[in-house]
Amino acid sequence: MVEDDLRYEPPQHGFDWLEQLEAATCLVVGEVAESDRDVVSTLAGEVREAPANSLVRLLHQGTYAFKRAGSWHAAIVTSGGEPARPGRARSRYTEDGHLVHAGIVYEALWPGAEAFAGQAKFRRGDMVRTRSGAGGIGRVKEALPLAGTYQYQVDLYGEIKRYNEDSLVLVVGDPRDPAFWLSQPPVGAEELSLTLTWTKLRHPLTDTLYSFASSKTVFRAYQFKPVLKVLTGSSGRLLIADEVGLGKTIEAGLIWSELEQRSRLDRVLVVAPAVLTLKWKAEMGRRFDRQLEILRPRDLADFAERLRDGDEPTLHGVVSLEALRGADGVLEQLNDLHPRLDLVIVDEAHYLRNRESKSHALGRLLADWSDYLVFLSATPLNLGNDDLFNLMNLLDEGHFGDRAVFAAQLRPNQVLNEVARSLLHEGRKTPRELVRSLSELDTLQFGRTITDRPDYELLRSLFDVDRPLDYDEVARSRRLLADLNVLGGVLTRTRKAEVPDRKAIREARNINVVWTEQEQAYYDAVYAWYMSRALEMNTPPGFAMQMPLRQAASCIPASQQLVRERNPEQFWQEIDDPEEEIAADVAGLLDVPALAVRLRVDSKYDQLLAELLKVRAAGLRQVMIFSFFRRTLGYLAGRLQEHFKVRVMHGGVPMPEREAIMREFRAGQFEILLLSEVGSEGLDFEFCNVLVNYDLPWNPMRVEQRIGRLDRFGQEHEKIFIYNMHVPGTIETDIFQRLYHRIGVFESSIGELEPILRDQLGDITKQLLDPRLDAAARRREVERVAVAMQQRSHEIEELRASQAQLSGLDGLLIEGFTESGPGNGRFIGAAEIQRLLDKLFQRLGGKRRKADKNGIFKVIGSRDLAERLRSSRVGEGGSRLTRSKLAALLQNGTPLECTFQPETASKYDAELLSSRHPLVKLALEVLDDETLDLRRYGSVAVPGLPPGKRYLVTIDLAETSGLRKLLELWATAIDLDTREPNPDVGDAILTALAEGRLTDGRLIPPADVHEVWRQAQEHLAVRHRETERLRQQENTALVEGRIRAREGSLDLQIQKTRSVLQQLRFDGRGPSVVRMNEGRLRNLQARRTDIRHELAARKELDISLSAVAVALIESAEPTPSPCTRG
Repeated sequence: MVEDDLRYEPPQHGFDWLEQLEAATCLVVGEVAESDRDVVSTLAGEVREAPANSLVRLLHQGTYAFKRAGSWHAAIVTSGGEPARPGRARSRYTEDGHLVHAGIVYEALWPGAEAFAGQAKFRRGDMVRTRSGAGGIGRVKEALPLAGTYQYQVDLYGEIKRYNEDSLVLVVGDPRDPAFWLSQPPVGAEELSLTLTWTKLRHPLTDTLYSFASSKTVFRAYQFKPVLKVLTGSSGRLLIADEVGLGKTIEAGLIWSELEQRSRLDRVLVVAPAVLTLKWKAEMGRRFDRQLEILRPRDLADFAERLRDGDEPTLHGVVSLEALRGADGVLEQLNDLHPRLDLVIVDEAHYLRNRESKSHALGRLLADWSDYLVFLSATPLNLGNDDLFNLMNLLDEGHFGDRAVFAAQLRPNQVLNEVARSLLHEGRKTPRELVRSLSELDTLQFGRTITDRPDYELLRSLFDVDRPLDYDEVARSRRLLADLNVLGGVLTRTRKAEVPDRKAIREARNINVVWTEQEQAYYDAVYAWYMSRALEMNTPPGFAMQMPLRQAASCIPASQQLVRERNPEQFWQEIDDPEEEIAADVAGLLDVPALAVRLRVDSKYDQLLAELLKVRAAGLRQVMIFSFFRRTLGYLAGRLQEHFKVRVMHGGVPMPEREAIMREFRAGQFEILLLSEVGSEGLDFEFCNVLVNYDLPWNPMRVEQRIGRLDRFGQEHEKIFIYNMHVPGTIETDIFQRLYHRIGVFESSIGELEPILRDQLGDITKQLLDPRLDAAARRREVERVAVAMQQRSHEIEELRASQAQLSGLDGLLIEGFTESGPGNGRFIGAAEIQRLLDKLFQRLGGKRRKADKNGIFKVIGSRDLAERLRSSRVGEGGSRLTRSKLAALLQNGTPLECTFQPETASKYDAELLSSRHPLVKLALEVLDDETLDLRRYGSVAVPGLPPGKRYLVTIDLAETSGLRKLLELWATAIDLDTREPNPDVGDAILTALAEGRLTDGRLIPPADVHEVWRQAQEHLAVRHRETERLRQQENTALVEGRIRAREGSLDLQIQKTRSVLQQLRFDGRGPSVVRMNEGRLRNLQARRTDIRHELAARKELDISLSAVAVALIESAEPTPSPCTRG
């Protein structure tokens, strides 16, 4: 007889009948009474539970059983329909009804159900912490009935751990809810600061400069203008047009650092003239602890091959502009693949300005491939020709698509820039006066391109008040002006005259040398060989053939030694900075009889020694002596060490050894440093003020490079002495030294002349060394070239005067900066970094010793710290050491010399512990695993607040969508006495956090803290609503303004194309030409139609808030920060 295999019993019949079935599985749907949980847990071999869902409507409350493949399975339903009468049936004869539906519900819910916990103390999803507090707060994932009790799997920050029931304590409430925070006792400044710093670093804020104090550079506020331009703009494109010597390389490095703190930069490419590639490698390594590879086209071909194979290769390198623009095959491969580059930096970008050149075509490709694109150029761009337009067109073709439109866009800029300058504190005008200034736009031919825009009306309405603008209104005005100004978001230019800094005076002195007859004869013999070769070729000899002559002028004893060795390759190998990869051509030179005569006197060295002794007697203790040749440096070292402590530094000296020499020189451990340009690359000698050019480069930029190692911001002396060995009868003295004096190379920086000289140097050298000129003709040629250079300099000054249209907004970007850093706490301070590292060392071992008088301290690692670093997601960069090398030193306990101060790190070559350092990134990664345990309610004291006052401050993360996305920390402060808001207090806590001036406040909270918090929420809601309204209005106007600007640009192009078509038809031109222009007209009209559709969606804006922390704040007496900010 076949038995029933479907059964149902209502709740009042209990579970005895089910026990007799010995079910294999049982599914509990809904909640079971606590008194029944232990019984239910024994009803089947495996018991699971699942929350009720919509399927439960098909069932009744009670217990179901059904037989499958010889085994019984059960479902206990506590949240279905009303109980029904008991029921039985055979599945073979039953097609519908709740007995059949029970099996369907079981099959749907069983796979996702959790193990049933019986009478467990903690349920799935409960928040718990360990009794010891060591493990932090976690969420129960599963309760496991084992050995008569329960164990629990707990999700602790992504890691599943098992605990006994007695080891856990229930956490009432949600640790992410401010109400939960306020139910806990407040913590002190250390723990609250840690939470706020973690938030700043894990949620990069729009108005915070993460690049500040993250590089080994002296803080200069103006160098952060480009960073802020990139952050506040929406195109990711920028031309940095600062004058020579203001640190454009550093500015580009800061942009790189800022962007990498906000998102991963896996592919960064620097494109620079060949002569600057080594400089980029050295500067990025020395200043930013960034390893930049010098790339060849074949390296990029390998990169393309990996892309084609489906890999995602990284790229961090610098490539020569000349090599890349000529690598047609590689560029074609890359263009086919259209690689995504996170950041591209082009140095000396004026080389791209000629639209017909291969360099310009390369610029077009780079623009297409890059998310962020930065051009650097010190060359003044004449607004009257196509230079500036061509570069802007490369940067942002969509916005700068037509030359005629560009000229129209520029004219109103001067008015807008004047208004922008008037917003600064210095000479700030009243808002009504600014309205009158804006009215000048009505008188300009192209003023309507601005005044017809809705964002212009919004700007005028902001100025339509009879009171000073507040901080937020000035910020809104700046944003509106930046968007109205066609170049405001894509160009920045700083002039030296705008940078307040004490400049050292250069004083050039000659060390006069009179050669003996034998010495003069030796040089003349080499000179005669040189000129005979020149006449044979009817052209000045190239770089390689110059070397024997330049070596003879540099040091006759070194030259004689090379001749005696009779190895032509030696001439080439002794050059420390070759400019051409060719072998030296010295055919016939080694057989000149006069060169075989041994000379007993070195008049040049004798005069040098005499002058050096005078310098020492005058109290100048350290001297740098430059030479182009390693053999000269070695010869001088051998002789000078009899009188001075001497070290040598050239391109053959390994970089670690150079850094050690630098430290010793800076510490005053020796007196004379003999070096070459390559040996000094990327190093600063601002503590030294005596330089000797033992030989003189035939290139003025090389001279400037030498002097620039001393004459830089931070030079410690009022005067720099530049000694030149003056040897009449040599090309160096008679031609180049004469020219350099005439154009002022020794007395002042060649500044704006540098790019012009670089462009024209080859022609100048050929003119001056033409073998057909006699001595008198050569002197006249020197004068002619000098006059031409001076004329170009005057033209540059006139060009500067016409560039008021280029800039004006940039000063607003750094308003509020102090001499030591950004204002209003807009940075990650040293105290914040220190706190993160101390937390890391507390977790994983490691020690931080006390700092010495220079701010340098030792960090000693541990095995746990090293192992965690190796297994972490922390990448390379931010340290002089590779990650593996750093981990090895930490594991071995090798002390690392570190500092929080950038200038100290640069001066003493110590590890700079900034937000970019691997240890800081590791600390953040460790905290990421403990976010629920970060304390978010504290009581702190801040210097400068009114005595006796106490406030409650809520801190929220505000995220704004729209055209310009923003992420900010909003602090809402409520006076506990008056219950009124006080915005200054909110700013004060964030400033004190960055500056390391937060201290512990009273830990006893007010009795009505929850009520005050609710009042703060009311004020926050008002700010939220009003800010969103204003930003929505501004965003709509900005988007509409851009639409109209783009439409205006296309209207002019359409009008021009129609005129061309009309003329073509009138002239009866062929149909193919007419069709081509008709096609262009259709394309322009289609683009105009699409623009509004494309940009209209960006008019929508919203602001979302996420609670970060709550703080009680009171006044504190000012106390020194445990770390200075550097």
